[in-house]
Amino acid sequence: MNSSEVRMDLSVGGPGFLTGGHGARLDHGLTSPVTDMSRHSARQELASLLGVPVTPPGRATKALTAARRGMTRLHRSSGPPPVQVLEALFGLFDNRVLGLMVELDIPDRLDQPRSVIELAGERASPTQLDRVLRYAVGRGFLSMDKAGTYRANGVTEVLRSDHPNSWRGWVEFASSDWFWDACRRVDSAVSDEGISGIAAATGHDFFEFIGSVRPDAGAAFHAAMRSGATVQALGLAGTLQWDDIHTVCDVGGGTGAAVAALLEHHGHLTAAVFDLPDVVAHLEQAAADGRVAARVEAIGGDFFAEIPAGFDRYLLLAVIHDWDDDQDARILSNLADAMSPYSDAVVVETPLTERPRDSFEAASDMLMLALAAGRERTDHEYCDLFTGAGLDVADKVALPTGATAFRLVRRPG
Repeated sequence: MNSSEVRMDLSVGGPGFLTGGHGARLDHGLTSPVTDMSRHSARQELASLLGVPVTPPGRATKALTAARRGMTRLHRSSGPPPVQVLEALFGLFDNRVLGLMVELDIPDRLDQPRSVIELAGERASPTQLDRVLRYAVGRGFLSMDKAGTYRANGVTEVLRSDHPNSWRGWVEFASSDWFWDACRRVDSAVSDEGISGIAAATGHDFFEFIGSVRPDAGAAFHAAMRSGATVQALGLAGTLQWDDIHTVCDVGGGTGAAVAALLEHHGHLTAAVFDLPDVVAHLEQAAADGRVAARVEAIGGDFFAEIPAGFDRYLLLAVIHDWDDDQDARILSNLADAMSPYSDAVVVETPLTERPRDSFEAASDMLMLALAAGRERTDHEYCDLFTGAGLDVADKVALPTGATAFRLVRRPG
């Protein structure tokens, strides 16, 4: 995500996926041994952060996701219609229980097996907390042994504050009071295209709200975006070819989590994080004073006005879905103006399928309805936006995260 107020924002490329840094575009798919090692190390780190043995190819991720969706659909359809209704309605307790676990620091305190009395301490009633944690065990958020002692599992681990890519921020973001208020007011967004759920609930659009009204909301949002941007950047680092790319600009790059992850694995790259001045003023430690700091530049600006020129590759990670068609036309037109005949842009989104299905992207579209002016789009709708801005789709790559990377080039002439 990115905005006029506060911005930032889930198959390997074949021949022709390389571009020459300020030189001729290459038409082969060869990479150097060093780059192959860099891509391998990025895939290894991504697997570690996701808690899986290996990072699958993008097409395999899509197949596995489809299999999970089929099993879920089978489970749901096996119940009578009234049961399906109740299960859908009671799904809201997953959100609240995850929120309570984080609020009570349960993941951090499960550094070793603990009883409910130890976990409750002075902050909760052991009897009442036990009810919550038993629900969490049933939903797979943590584990319990035969003696009734609670233990961390994979889900608990990624909610720890010291996890290398903690998803705690997502829980704080999506279980907050203001998030629930925004969801409750989606009726306003359904009635009026010009208003989001959060605007109806708070009187402010999303980016104004998190930037000026509720700093705690902004902190949770940036933490959530950090975890998502890191895995998407590792997916790009391990899948795309980077041999002849030397300079990268992350448009709407927030606090720099994506470029920090990318530069860790491709030592020949330098990068700029482009976002509003008050956002890039708070670059991630890894980007600001870590090992890659000397290769990262912060550029303050507004992508509705202008995008800086002179880079080999531009990244837009989950930016386009935040905005309506007119706003996206301005962003993409500015992107085309910034690009040279030898640069490219990689837009990462998770397109909707043409036919409705139970999917992450469908849920994300509801998130956009509650919070933003934008929406999720189908593959064809994204391509229409790109074409309208004078950009051609040179490649589409399925990432191991489940997202799609559209590689765009400026239309000749």
